[in-house]
Amino acid sequence: MTIPPTYHLNDLGPQAQMMSRNCGNERLALILQYVALGSMIVMTGVAASQILKDAFGTQGNERGKSR
Repeated sequence: MTIPPTYHLNDLGPQAQMMSRNCGNERLALILQYVALGSMIVMTGVAASQILKDAFGTQGNERGKSR
């Protein structure tokens, strides 16, 4: 059984930007720029949600251990 390749979302933005610079087709270069921008927006959202979860996450598991 083959294992599918793993892609990291944080690598997608820089890779799409590099590909758009080396692309000869103007339309494809614009699409790749949008992919780069979208992946950077998604990664910002993921980082922000992790920060908020760490800062304001529920402490329910620790309450039971203090008895």
